[in-house]
Amino acid sequence: MFSPRNTESPNPFRPALQYLVSTGRPRSNHRQSRSSGSLDSDGEGERSRMPPSGYNELHPASIPLINISGSASPARRQSDSTLNPDTDDDDWGDNPSSAQQPFFMQDGAKYTGWRLFVYGGGAGQFFFNTPLGWQLYIGILVLWLGGCQISLAIMNRIILWSGYLQENYTSHTNLIPLIAGVYKFPYPLTTTLIEMLIAHGCLLLSAYITRWVSPCLNSSGFSGGVAPSRPLQSPSAAGFHEGKDAGFWDHVSRWTAYKTGGIAGGGLFEFDLQIAKLVLPCAVIFVAKVVLSNLSFAYAQLQIYILARIAIVPLALFFTYFLGGTQHSVSTIASALTATLTLAIATVPQTSIQVTWESVASGVFSSIFVALYPVQLQRTYKSLVASLVPQGDLLGSFPSSNTSPDFSGSREEARAYWRLLHYTSLLSILIFTPIVILSGELAIIWRNRYILDVFFHWLMVLCSGTGSWAVFWATMALTRATSPLTTAFLFVPRAAFLLPVMARFRMPAYAWVGILMSWMSCAWFLIARRRDGRELGRLR
Repeated sequence: MFSPRNTESPNPFRPALQYLVSTGRPRSNHRQSRSSGSLDSDGEGERSRMPPSGYNELHPASIPLINISGSASPARRQSDSTLNPDTDDDDWGDNPSSAQQPFFMQDGAKYTGWRLFVYGGGAGQFFFNTPLGWQLYIGILVLWLGGCQISLAIMNRIILWSGYLQENYTSHTNLIPLIAGVYKFPYPLTTTLIEMLIAHGCLLLSAYITRWVSPCLNSSGFSGGVAPSRPLQSPSAAGFHEGKDAGFWDHVSRWTAYKTGGIAGGGLFEFDLQIAKLVLPCAVIFVAKVVLSNLSFAYAQLQIYILARIAIVPLALFFTYFLGGTQHSVSTIASALTATLTLAIATVPQTSIQVTWESVASGVFSSIFVALYPVQLQRTYKSLVASLVPQGDLLGSFPSSNTSPDFSGSREEARAYWRLLHYTSLLSILIFTPIVILSGELAIIWRNRYILDVFFHWLMVLCSGTGSWAVFWATMALTRATSPLTTAFLFVPRAAFLLPVMARFRMPAYAWVGILMSWMSCAWFLIARRRDGRELGRLR
């Protein structure tokens, strides 16, 4: 086995010291290529490809016992990926295919069971690349948005206090008189502004949370939900990578001076004039929708409020056809109009009630903006995506650490989504603040400060602001995933749920018939939309 011809010297029993100090003939070209090429596959520089000085003199006849020509260690891969941090314009985990994944995943190991679902991108592939998963994803968004809208309506009813609560619930329970009689805050404009500010803060927090949990999102196939942490064109900031971190104030200086982080990757005070002009119509429609809806909601009973906004779904059909260019099937149109008609029957008041023309007018005009908002939202989102992709290029996908691609979305789509959230929220606050100041509500609140030290009031305001944030981002997510008509149609099941709850399930027979037929029409609409989606998939 170890014959003399297989060694560099005919004496295989020479002392080890002689092997170390021997100056025999140099190694063959074949062995030099193996030893020098063992690290060449990792993309090292010219210096790493060459053996160290004196290597051939000290080891002329060494036979490698371990083959090191395989993959490099995770530490080396991580260092290689951070040699040039400006090669990519985004920072979705910096390198999800190496440093953020387990070691055995880099060796090409195949996951099975729940590990494939969590670490191998199976969750994203299931939700975004299978019919059952996609339907489940849409169902989760619908339930989330509908539930948050119902909760927000109840909390706003408690905060704003129209006469409805005191007139209908005072004689039945001791809790409602305490809320409606003492902790009332009948200032809808100021309440709306506070909710906008809280929602913007929640947007900022949610963006940082997605970055913190980006390793988990990347490994499970949800890279499209991670907020970008750097601007589209990163400025030259070589000082970032030199020296040690100075702590909290160093991060603050980065946010303000170098425009990193924030909601859309451009810092806390990101403001691009071109993007702002693009998002401005959407922000104006959003402000009009929220303000008019809250005004009608604060000064009208729930039945009148719903009846004044009953035209939301027909207007959504009109706007999606003429502005969005969407062709609706006969089943979709018939189910939507039937649901609207049956809901109108259920909301007809049984007795005469006092109605103010301001609440009715604001409700009617708000229905126009509520139906128009998802259409404009979708158009703005598409424009933002188109502005991020150069002409002739394709959408760039996220780097995947596993064999299956990431179907959650592209980099451009993720950046456009967070930009739309950031600029719509920021511009809405900038537009609405002068309106609140000119309305005179702040001066009235300052003169009547009896409510400002009540803990329950601020707790409800905080909860309503969090609910506004949930409704805000879920509306964009559902519109992007489905269509503006589906988002606007949620008005029907939400109203059909709130009517019996707010009436304490004491409704006349015709109202119950209308509620039941509304739910049946919602099921019809769901079946029609699923059929339309399948037919559209076949055409594609």
